[in-house]
Amino acid sequence: MPTAKTDATRSSALTSRIKLLKLGILSISTAPTDHAALRQILKDSRWRIAQARTCKEAIARLRRKPMPVVICDSALPDGTWRDVLGQINSLAHPPVLIVTSRLADERLWAEVLNLGGYNVLAKPFRESEVQHVVSTVWMREHGQMQQVATASGA
Repeated sequence: MPTAKTDATRSSALTSRIKLLKLGILSISTAPTDHAALRQILKDSRWRIAQARTCKEAIARLRRKPMPVVICDSALPDGTWRDVLGQINSLAHPPVLIVTSRLADERLWAEVLNLGGYNVLAKPFRESEVQHVVSTVWMREHGQMQQVATASGA
């Protein structure tokens, strides 16, 4: 029968693995500069950027390798962020959707949030804004993992 000490050790080991975990962000855009900017801004973080150019390519990638975050341009060659949102919501573990746009106004922000997206980032990206949004997602994901670690140790 597990003791409080072994439960605490298991929880601590899981927490250590969580801290080392490299999380993936799927950047969906036809602009190579978008992917490069995100890589540069997040280069010192635990986030790693994967890229896709189309909705179809993005969904295929997410089906092969789930990622907790998708940063998606508002318009893509084969659809829009709404199409991506509809597709990712059908996945077993739907990622958080962050929409990017040069016209990141209040209307777009309200629409994204009302339909289930997480946030909107204006382009060109501001380093502080990207870091803030992504760190907020990290804290949310980390909190959920901590709850799982605590529950598994109970």
